[in-house]
Amino acid sequence: MRPSVRIHKLVTNINYYAKLLGLDLLAPRLRFVFRTWITMSAPSSYLIFGVSWAFRQAQQHWMDGLKASIMLGGLINGTTELLSVIQNHSAMRNMMNYTIEIFADYESRGADYCAALNFGVDRMLKIRRIIRIGYFLSFFVMLAVPWALLFYDGTRVTVMQYEIPGLMLENNVGYTLTYLQHMIVAVVGGLGFYTTDLLVLLALVQILTFAHILQLKANVLNDALNRKEQSRYEAQVGGYADNGIQSLLLDLIKWHQLFVAYCRDVENTYHNMIAAQVLSSAISILLCFCVNLNGFHLISTIYLFVSTYSMLVYCVVGSQTEYAYDQVYDSLCNISWQELRADQRKLFGLMLKEAQNTQTMIMIGILPLSMRTALQITKLIYSISMMMMRNRN
Repeated sequence: MRPSVRIHKLVTNINYYAKLLGLDLLAPRLRFVFRTWITMSAPSSYLIFGVSWAFRQAQQHWMDGLKASIMLGGLINGTTELLSVIQNHSAMRNMMNYTIEIFADYESRGADYCAALNFGVDRMLKIRRIIRIGYFLSFFVMLAVPWALLFYDGTRVTVMQYEIPGLMLENNVGYTLTYLQHMIVAVVGGLGFYTTDLLVLLALVQILTFAHILQLKANVLNDALNRKEQSRYEAQVGGYADNGIQSLLLDLIKWHQLFVAYCRDVENTYHNMIAAQVLSSAISILLCFCVNLNGFHLISTIYLFVSTYSMLVYCVVGSQTEYAYDQVYDSLCNISWQELRADQRKLFGLMLKEAQNTQTMIMIGILPLSMRTALQITKLIYSISMMMMRNRN
């Protein structure tokens, strides 16, 4: 199957899940339908019931307030992602269509380019499989645990850590209605997290693919420069062939400009969603960790796994993009620039200077999207947790 067909199929699959939420990403204009309002009701209902319940619980005991707040990070993340999709719908659609056009153009330019495109699709499919398994297992366990405990020993726990006013958990009807409302919020939230993760990670992974293509172009130019060097020993003075170096250099510069522009567009379009995902996951990890230090709490343990899982996937991909930037710069530095003419060296120098300041993924203006940030967040969470435990004792 051609790379353009595979990437189009992948984009269509992401849009299928988005349409289930009432958010048609590929439509020329985003239209609000009934499913859209259902999606918007999920964070709204948690904001109304969950936050008020957490305040009431905190008045009784601060640990009860923490238990009721473990999904506060999910509220922040879900709200930010929903608003970002609505606000940047056109930019996201254009970026996905542009990616498909690039694949359709470069799949016919040779086996090396076709292999690079296929490798990029394979990488995204692996990431999709990882996050799909993680979300499915986590949310399935979250929804199954209340019924399992109910049938096992009659214990009544809720999926979300709040109760709805007027619905008593001791009453079968009240408990069932509460569970159904929690299930709707959990399913909509889980599907929303999964869809937006695919959307963001698709854009980030293309940075790796485009960087791979740039390396191929740099290798082609370098081979032409090496042939020019060899031909100088065989030809008369000034009589060696140019080997199309000018066109190869201009093609490389044009692609590097495209690469830089794409990285900038990804940063401008998705920076809020990336920051919300990582930082809200950190908040959820902190709350869940503190709750479990006080005593084992099943729902918070499951949500701790979900939050850690999501943050690590983003940070790992972010580290790979940083590595891709370094590879781009190394590829340009390894070009035999001394074989270029004086005017060509000026163009190459401008490109090399721009490659030193490639747009990286920065969260809230200070934190890079990388495993170093994940490690710093983990250290901070551990320090705050230990401080809270000492104060409790």
